Amino acid sequence: MATIGWLVIGTNRYLSLALSCLESIQAHYSGALHSRFILFTDRPQVCSHSWVEVIDVPHEPFPGISLQRYHHFYRHANRLVDCDYLFYVDADMAFVDVGDEILGRRVVVTHPAFVNTQSVDCPFDRNPACRAQIPIEYQGPYFQNCFQGGERTDFLRMSRRLARRIRADLRSGVMPLWHDESHMNRYMLEYPPTRMLHPGYAYPEWWRGFSYPRRIISVKKNNQVLRAD
Repeated sequence: MATIGWLVIGTNRYLSLALSCLESIQAHYSGALHSRFILFTDRPQVCSHSWVEVIDVPHEPFPGISLQRYHHFYRHANRLVDCDYLFYVDADMAFVDVGDEILGRRVVVTHPAFVNTQSVDCPFDRNPACRAQIPIEYQGPYFQNCFQGGERTDFLRMSRRLARRIRADLRSGVMPLWHDESHMNRYMLEYPPTRMLHPGYAYPEWWRGFSYPRRIISVKKNNQVLRAD
């Protein structure tokens, strides 16, 4: 049977959110594939779930931990080789109704805040000094980085490339506009997604009247508190 590796990062104050996210995946992924639940955390001793695999990573203040996600995935690729698919899920997400409709080679989610926005008005990084830069003439959708994945080989290839680009930007003193999300959007310009999921896979919990079914919700949280250190 094919296997999905669910990748969630929960360091410092994000740990409880990450565990809740993994619990929601276990409860509400209804597909036929076998699941591996993989938590990247700086507090492995706190995780008491026997069904969660823990990978020890250092905490960095925001946006450091977000920018380093691709580095962690590629660095620990040897722990992921038994997975046929890899999907990253933000710690503050909760599965509602997800099945194997998500499977594909390169899978992304259309950003709910920009679903009907012209490309020129989307928050792509336009800084020519940044390796995430996207030309103003580009015509394409803007993707949210809270849920993405695909076949293992493609996902790890992307992780390696983006880890290198992010490291090079930081060495040059360049911060991408929307951090790792900017770099992911640039990568999808170069290697277009094979499956684009609708914004219901990144549905803000506090929104009402959105015209997409809730598949994965973004849980309301206090960013100021969570990112305090």
